[in-house]
Amino acid sequence: MTAIKRALTTLGLALTIVLGTVLPASATFSDTESLTAMTISTATVTAPGNVVGKLTCAPSTSTMGVTWTPSDSPGVSGYRVTTRFSDGFQQSEVVNGAATSSWSKSITTYNVTAYAVQYSVTTLTTYGWTTASGLTGSFRC
Repeated sequence: MTAIKRALTTLGLALTIVLGTVLPASATFSDTESLTAMTISTATVTAPGNVVGKLTCAPSTSTMGVTWTPSDSPGVSGYRVTTRFSDGFQQSEVVNGAATSSWSKSITTYNVTAYAVQYSVTTLTTYGWTTASGLTGSFRC
């Protein structure tokens, strides 16, 4: 009798293991939660206003310059001034500070005699959004 009990117990365990691994488990969970109403708005970044370029010519070294009205967007960290030359070359320089409103840099007069120059100013923000102004008129010595 003990041998029969052992055989049936072993058979029952084997059957449980086989069926337990073949049949999928099933469970049902249910819960609800009320959320408060949320408003999502999109910020806009305004470009610097009243961008005015300037070029002061001198015999060997000239001065490029640009002024602008600072952007009133939240989170402004600074501005990127881009100088574009008529041959297609362009260079940029970052000017830090939300209230900054001007930039100037010396340049060899030959470069602004041979090529016309234009400027644009881009608003930079702490959250990575940017907006560029239009190009100024062309300047050449």
